Amino acid sequence: MTTAAESLLRDTAPRLLGYFLNRIDVAEDAADLVNETLIAALKSARRAPSEPEPARMWLFGIARNTLRHHYRSTARRDALTRRLTEALHDSRSELDDVHDVRAAVAALPEQLAELIRLVHWDGFSIEQAAAHTGINPSTARSRHARAKELLRQHLEPTRVAETRRAP
Repeated sequence: MTTAAESLLRDTAPRLLGYFLNRIDVAEDAADLVNETLIAALKSARRAPSEPEPARMWLFGIARNTLRHHYRSTARRDALTRRLTEALHDSRSELDDVHDVRAAVAALPEQLAELIRLVHWDGFSIEQAAAHTGINPSTARSRHARAKELLRQHLEPTRVAETRRAP
């Protein structure tokens, strides 16, 4: 790097810092933006004008592009944060539902709870669940129906209360 380019960067860096501080919300990012600008300037130093004032304007042009990139990145990050926040909010209600269902299944007698888990969580048919637990398929069907009714009774007051609280 030539002495003129080093001098330009050294002399202009404080002004670049001020440039960024006056244009961004997070002051701590300003130093990073100066650094990015200087790195970009070093990479294309051979294209820098030889006269001091045009060279300074060239460097501020690089700073402007760096700032535009920063704005775009910040906008993308903020949009992603909003989408994630919305998704987390939506999933919280789903997680609450999952927690309610798990609690309701856990409140069932163990034979009924295991039958529900095998059929609804593990994907077995009622007949396969019956074979797995060692009971008659017709007994499994009647127990399954009884378990579903108990779950419905257990979960229904929760659903009704949530519906009443909803705006």
